[in-house]
Amino acid sequence: MVYRPHLLASARLRITPRHFAYLKISEGCDRTCGFCAIPSFRGPQRSRSIEAIVDEVDQLGAREIVLVAQDLASYGKDVDALGAGSIVPLVRRVAARVDRVRLLYLYPSDLSDELVAAIGDTGVPYFDLSLQHVSKPLLRRMRRWGDGRRFLDRIEHIRDRHPDAAFRSNFIVGYPGETEADHDQLLAFVDDAQLDWCGFFAYSAEEGTHAAGLDGQVPAALVHERLAELRERQDHITATRRDALIGSTVEVLVDSRGVGRSHREAPEIDGIIQLPLDLEVGSFAKVDIVDALGPDLIGAVSA
Repeated sequence: MVYRPHLLASARLRITPRHFAYLKISEGCDRTCGFCAIPSFRGPQRSRSIEAIVDEVDQLGAREIVLVAQDLASYGKDVDALGAGSIVPLVRRVAARVDRVRLLYLYPSDLSDELVAAIGDTGVPYFDLSLQHVSKPLLRRMRRWGDGRRFLDRIEHIRDRHPDAAFRSNFIVGYPGETEADHDQLLAFVDDAQLDWCGFFAYSAEEGTHAAGLDGQVPAALVHERLAELRERQDHITATRRDALIGSTVEVLVDSRGVGRSHREAPEIDGIIQLPLDLEVGSFAKVDIVDALGPDLIGAVSA
């Protein structure tokens, strides 16, 4: 069978409001992460053509496009005509057509300077980094790249260039072989990185994955203790970072009556900004942040 990238596109059921939409740019994944079964049932990466993606952007008519894939930054590596690094021209092409482009799920080893610049140029410096852990030995058991020091260096590099950048990541807790020292490294990283948003998830064995056959299973009670410790620490960091925005003026996209988002909040997964009820849904507005309630902010129309 000959693979034709344009066949990945098909008629879609629109389940988001008209002003924002998720757009999948590729299917499948070429990575071999120990905990993930996606390659086994979705197959290798298959990138759509840039033209097919741009055509769908035009058809959607949304003001914010959220690009998604199992391995977003690797977009195009499977197609000779596109090649490595083709996520950058795609981001720029989409950004020329809509008010906001947001990228979700970036593997850290592919977060090049060119991609960081392209994301910054869109006006939405939001970096959703797929880190999963920070202990180098544990990451190798996960069949993953990197370590906490490399991740911190990259985050600091981005913040130097984009001081208003927002960061999100997710971490697996209780992966087979996770030691107390590994957990302590993750706690220290959370303190040092000061990410805006973090998700922590208990490891769950997936049939047919590399990790399902590993020794060193972590007791469930200990996993829950570690999760609680991490979540409590991150909740405090998120609240502190949100408090720091009080007194600032931000541009929001009004998602629904009385609710909006700035570049710092991805739809449906992060906090929100509470807004005056008379702002039109689907419009942009400048608002002053006057208060914060945990992960959420309260905005008043800027004078």
